[in-house]
Amino acid sequence: MAGDTLHLRLLDRLGTDHRAPKTIRALVIAPVETDGRVVAPPGSLVTGYVTGAGMEHNRGKRHWIGLQLDSVSIPVGDSTTDSLHAGIALRIAAVDDARESIDPIGRIAGPPIPSIVRSKKDWAILVLGVFHPVGALVLAATLEGENRERHRKVALNAGTELTAFVTAGTTLARWPRWTPPPPITAGVNPDSIAALSPLHATLRTGGPPGDVISLALIGSAAQVDSAFAAAGYTRAVPMSLRSDFVTFVKAAAGKGYEAQPMSELALDRRAPDREYEKVADTFAKRHHLRMWRWPAGTSTTGDSTLWLVAATHDVGVMFLTKQHTFTHRVDPNIDDERDKVVSDLVAANAVAAMSYARREAPAAGATVNGGRAPAVTDWRMAVVALK
Repeated sequence: MAGDTLHLRLLDRLGTDHRAPKTIRALVIAPVETDGRVVAPPGSLVTGYVTGAGMEHNRGKRHWIGLQLDSVSIPVGDSTTDSLHAGIALRIAAVDDARESIDPIGRIAGPPIPSIVRSKKDWAILVLGVFHPVGALVLAATLEGENRERHRKVALNAGTELTAFVTAGTTLARWPRWTPPPPITAGVNPDSIAALSPLHATLRTGGPPGDVISLALIGSAAQVDSAFAAAGYTRAVPMSLRSDFVTFVKAAAGKGYEAQPMSELALDRRAPDREYEKVADTFAKRHHLRMWRWPAGTSTTGDSTLWLVAATHDVGVMFLTKQHTFTHRVDPNIDDERDKVVSDLVAANAVAAMSYARREAPAAGATVNGGRAPAVTDWRMAVVALK
């Protein structure tokens, strides 16, 4: 298992106010494979402890916290009481938010004192203020909030996601018997869904094609809501003066807003029926998805309801010159977000069956960030039947 990557979700709050040794638990949320076999299925429990916390004396003077994860409990059968325990050596590689990072010796560190960001901030506000004074005010408050939070102590809430890698192999007494959900064989044809579904959502105001439709879910509205709640997602609130104001206040405080609104995309000129997100500790980064009943007007109560989904990962903020405002910047590797949503639903034990169906790639390909960058995709759609 040495070198394998683990995707984890904290079950306990982790912060620099914890005295060592503070026990910390994290859930494995994506299967870990070695030599073609799953050695740590979703639902495995990793435990460890806080080794120390403090603040750097030089350089960025960042707050930091050390975390040692050294034990794993792996379910090996269908029984919840049947599991095996093993020692493991993990090193944290990344924190899934826009604030914390990993220092050279593997500690989780807060942001450093700003340097070049400060001068860029002044220029951005100056340029934006010429075209859009209100946008400049929001941007100034957002960046000032981030600046003021530079020395806030590291505080990661339960639900925060981490990436870690195994630094030393371990021996398992036996193999887990976990298998992924089976392929879809009855009720619907994944290939037909992929062939007949639109490729893109679009902006209501027109322009280049928007987010790629990369997933299809089969299930009632109640099943959808239950599955995403179990997977740690939050429903986004509609765009309004109030929600924009709350987003502004949270951003000015250097915090994320778990239900922050999304810009409107349309499918067949319709607004999304559902919007879900996982917002990190700041305004700049989040996982989010929009979904539409397909076709329009179908019932939401039946367990065969079809939902088309566009999922993207916001990783930063960028300025839109034509619109004279700013928006989130999307990771071009859109398949990563499709697969993350699937893994999250599988880890939540919400998937009855799933298949991947290939789509016909358009000659023009696909782009993200308003046409500024090509999307990286294999043009497969994940079709997931919910429990």
